[in-house]
Amino acid sequence: MTNPKHIAFILDGNGRWAKKRGLPRTLGHREGVKAIERTLLALIDLKIPYASFYAFSTDNWKRSQEEIFGLFDLAKQYFSKGIDFFNSHDIKVTFFGDLSAFPMDLQIVLKEVSNKTKNNKTLVTGFCLNYGGREDIVHAINSLLKENKKLITLDDISKNLYSKNFPDPDFVIRTSGEQRLSNFQLWQISYSELYFPKVLWPDFNKKYLLKSLKVFSKRKRRFGGY
Repeated sequence: MTNPKHIAFILDGNGRWAKKRGLPRTLGHREGVKAIERTLLALIDLKIPYASFYAFSTDNWKRSQEEIFGLFDLAKQYFSKGIDFFNSHDIKVTFFGDLSAFPMDLQIVLKEVSNKTKNNKTLVTGFCLNYGGREDIVHAINSLLKENKKLITLDDISKNLYSKNFPDPDFVIRTSGEQRLSNFQLWQISYSELYFPKVLWPDFNKKYLLKSLKVFSKRKRRFGGY
């Protein structure tokens, strides 16, 4: 089996990584950002053209205000400083989710990085921020209703999801060993292969990615057939 065209990552374990070391959760998230950059470079080396990262879900609003605003500050720093990194490695940055709920200064940064990387082609990434799989489907249906659609098809919904310009994920990797999808790309991963390594996200690197791809290579994708 060839490498997947699109790998979707559920970034789990930042808080546990920090707790194991007696550190604040915010430091776990900062280490998680480093793991994202390592993974992006590894994906480029392996010539995998699409990746998506579940970074902030619609359910993450239930966390403490301190942690939420810490995540906002981290995202603003990462994406504003990361434009040179993305462009130097020809990485296109897009976003899945309702960004309008975020502070305006963060929205401006997210729009800027998206605009300034839009012509890059080597690796196309979708960062899922304020994203939920159910909400994604509702968003698609509401977009179609605004067009006065009377009969909605499967293809209509696919073309109106946040990920409409991405192929569906071939492979979903959720770190930390938790075996749940947690409302992630529910429409898109109908036939994705799933893998749940025990490594916490801040420790994820090319070695673990290669191990994951070895697992993927042994799967037989039948898509409902024999």
